[in-house]
Amino acid sequence: MNALSVETPNYVLLDHAQRIGPEMLALDSGKKCIAIYGFSDKPQYDAFCKKSELELTPYPLVKGYLQNRLEVAGDTILIIVIDPAGPNEPTLDAATMQSVLEAQQKQLPQVTVSYRLTKDEHSPAYHVTECACGVPMRLHG
Repeated sequence: MNALSVETPNYVLLDHAQRIGPEMLALDSGKKCIAIYGFSDKPQYDAFCKKSELELTPYPLVKGYLQNRLEVAGDTILIIVIDPAGPNEPTLDAATMQSVLEAQQKQLPQVTVSYRLTKDEHSPAYHVTECACGVPMRLHG
């Protein structure tokens, strides 16, 4: 089975000065996972904004931000949720910040999905599942 590719994100949404992303559940492995929402183009972030109660502002997803986050990440898994339709979707696809940075540096139109996020039944947070060749594998979270 082939890996799923999606359009490389170029924008984030800011709530005041903060990049927004889904709440993540802790992983059993002890690793922390942090996600932000990333959007490939204006129609995608406009659709998201219509479903959000926050007053959001689009902002370019810049290489410097990604590089700085990666330099201080340590064991933290850093991911970007690609083109979510809204803030409460049952499942979301995500790529690593590293792969998005590399796609931006090489000016690649697409990036490979590395993670699937699934909404928890009992909280507003998401479980993280690692994807291998398009086949999800559970990451104990």
